[in-house]
Amino acid sequence: SSVGMHSQSDTQAGSGSFQSIGEFYAGKDVFITGITGFIGKVLLEKLLWACPQVGRVYAMMRPKRGRPVEERLEELLDSALFDRLRRDRPDFRDQIRPVQGDMFEPGLGLAPEAIEELQERVSIVFHSAATVRFDEHLKIAVQMNLDGPRKVAELCEGMRKLEALVHVSTAYANCERKVVDEIVYAPDVHPQKLLDAIEWMDDGVLEQVTPKLLGQKPNTYTFTKQLAEFYLVNKFPNLPLIIVRPSIVGASWEDPFPGWVDNFNGPTGLFAAVGKGMMRIMHGDRSCRADIVPVDIATNVLLASVWHQRQFKPQGRQPVYHAVIGPANRLTWADIETLTPKNFVAHPTQSAIRLPKAVFTTNTLWYQANWLFNHQLPAFLLDLWMYASWRKAVFVRVSNRINKSIRTLEYFTHREWMFNNANVMHAMECMSPSDRVEFDCDASKLDWHEYLERYCIGVKRYALKESDEDVGTARARIRKLQRLGLLWNVLLCVLLWRLTVKRVPLLRTMWLVMLNLAGSLFNKLPRLARS
Repeated sequence: SSVGMHSQSDTQAGSGSFQSIGEFYAGKDVFITGITGFIGKVLLEKLLWACPQVGRVYAMMRPKRGRPVEERLEELLDSALFDRLRRDRPDFRDQIRPVQGDMFEPGLGLAPEAIEELQERVSIVFHSAATVRFDEHLKIAVQMNLDGPRKVAELCEGMRKLEALVHVSTAYANCERKVVDEIVYAPDVHPQKLLDAIEWMDDGVLEQVTPKLLGQKPNTYTFTKQLAEFYLVNKFPNLPLIIVRPSIVGASWEDPFPGWVDNFNGPTGLFAAVGKGMMRIMHGDRSCRADIVPVDIATNVLLASVWHQRQFKPQGRQPVYHAVIGPANRLTWADIETLTPKNFVAHPTQSAIRLPKAVFTTNTLWYQANWLFNHQLPAFLLDLWMYASWRKAVFVRVSNRINKSIRTLEYFTHREWMFNNANVMHAMECMSPSDRVEFDCDASKLDWHEYLERYCIGVKRYALKESDEDVGTARARIRKLQRLGLLWNVLLCVLLWRLTVKRVPLLRTMWLVMLNLAGSLFNKLPRLARS
């Protein structure tokens, strides 16, 4: 069952005349949580670049390892992600205000003067802070992904200029459904009861009851994300809430430049493992859809959703937006199986231990056997060699981490969903031609061959932080691995053939007949040449 959401008046925001997205954000102050996360930092960059007249941008961060939020913000703004802003608008930092806060603290850990300033000035809130670990303990997942949004919403209730609270959810919040519409669905567990239980329930008891609480959900991430949507809609009916649900967020398509990715979450970690030769098999159905949406398209949906709701106030539609590929442009795990190794051979990583290769299988026994002999055993032998050369052993540990990551993704690589995105398409239709380019939300026209090539280059350049200057050495290593792979296959074929010929008389007889025929033909060649 779906849940009704807050409906605002039919009158158009502002003056009533059409505004571009950049004009809409002009002069408005924005508050962003999760600014150091993948989506958060790309959102910050795009907001400042495409809406240069935006007011102050308040970036909530927490001190880390003794480093104050000001220092952490400077480090973030010094990254390659902000190159074009540093080049074309050197004073862009003046628009950003770091705010010290913590999602786990009461009242977000905000100082009273910070709360007063935010509630006085802020018009738009983007809440993207979350724990994205699939195997997170339920208590931490609830505190971050359910109680966190509650605290943000409570802060928003006191904002006098508030036009929108954008909650970043996930397209997989309702993953027990094959077809997911842009509506909020009621969960099996009431969020408030779970919040109350978390307060008094012992961690051990909570861990025991977690599988029963999850029900059909595969993990605590999707479970708490669905609860947060329902909770916000019902607990805060008067807030101008917008929910944006990205699918699997991958490297950028174009903005701020192709291939930007700086973490190993989701497919990025798997791509890096394939590029290094550390992972060659994956448990999944190669025919299923891989709904990987570029991060810049996801952030465009975030920015456009607020403009769409405020400018057009679409009736008969819940303010939920799916930042997904859409039904028209199909990418499968088979495409990834084929294109990823090919791209890493063309753009190799440094110090690859084997040729890049990726195979998806639904056969559990074959997967387990392959993992044991083709991953764990080579990792163990490599660690022995590391020990013998007085170096730190890492390969078994990395192999175990990759295997754990694969297990958490199995649910998603064995299934596919249909995410309807009519609201996103309607927002695109409402845009001016220039906004359709600058805030492109349509992933249906992506060229997957080109995107995956950009993605693999981005993994090498930005996630693995490898220089392009050493590409010659890396390619020489790939050629060496190709020769070694060919030699190994020949030796394996010869060995198998010899073992088989010795044990099967019929094959031995056939082998001798073939050798005699070859010898006879070789002897006749000189006479045929003379005639």
